[in-house]
Amino acid sequence: MKAFLTILLIFSSICYGKEITSFTEIEKQALSYAKKYGVDQTLVVLDIDNTVLTMPRQFGSDQWFSWQSKNCLGKTNNKSYCAASNFGELLNVQGQLFAISTMVPTEKITVKTIHNLQQRGFKVILLTSRGPEFRNSTELQLSENGLNFAKTAIGPGQGYGGTYLPYKLNNLNRYGLNQSDAKRLNLKKPRPVSYMNGVYMTAGQNKGVMLRNLLAKTNTDFKAIVFADDHKKHITRMNQAFEKLNYVEVMAFRYGAVDHLVKEFKTKPKLYSARGVKFLNSLKRTLNKTL
Repeated sequence: MKAFLTILLIFSSICYGKEITSFTEIEKQALSYAKKYGVDQTLVVLDIDNTVLTMPRQFGSDQWFSWQSKNCLGKTNNKSYCAASNFGELLNVQGQLFAISTMVPTEKITVKTIHNLQQRGFKVILLTSRGPEFRNSTELQLSENGLNFAKTAIGPGQGYGGTYLPYKLNNLNRYGLNQSDAKRLNLKKPRPVSYMNGVYMTAGQNKGVMLRNLLAKTNTDFKAIVFADDHKKHITRMNQAFEKLNYVEVMAFRYGAVDHLVKEFKTKPKLYSARGVKFLNSLKRTLNKTL
């Protein structure tokens, strides 16, 4: 029985990663891999929303966006708590909120820990589900919090100008993937992505697939990868994408330092959203009067 439980725990770890609530665990793991493989062979990959930065209020937060997309889109009657009736409108609203919002670090030690890793020589990049259209506001939010990933990026110093398709289904080998991956990871028609200044904007696509593509595009290999994200689905997808590759070790952390904010939103989602929509409408009326 003990042996069975041990195997079960190992299996769970491989499938879902490790639950953590502090950036100190990310730093510890990176240092552990560096001792084993070397700093130059260890890559640190971080999500943005609710991992590195978070909204100081519920309206416009990652949890708000997810709830809106599940409960408001495609509805014939636009409720008072819905900011949009289709996904394009919701993206437009989210873009406006990114532009006027100042995000804050998830922990007091978040920025300092990232700086420590960068100063030690680790390659540290961001991998976000945000689309390329949010690059300007995203880089501004990072800069306002004293974060710069251009100096620890992989590949060309400034990345790649504009957007590009991460892969082509009829020629996967060129993009670090193969037909077995296509079936196993259920690859769909890709959407344009953007990689500049160490910030990889993937438009909601499979993060494991996106990272494998980026490694192939930048012609870089690592023996160890530390990945952190607040969504369990991204941890699962990251492990699935790399589980067949025996030349790289991946530790995927499910980061939960701001879980309390997500839980708080779920208790009264309509109330928080209705207040936010009222504020947004008021802001629009004010802008229309002044323009």
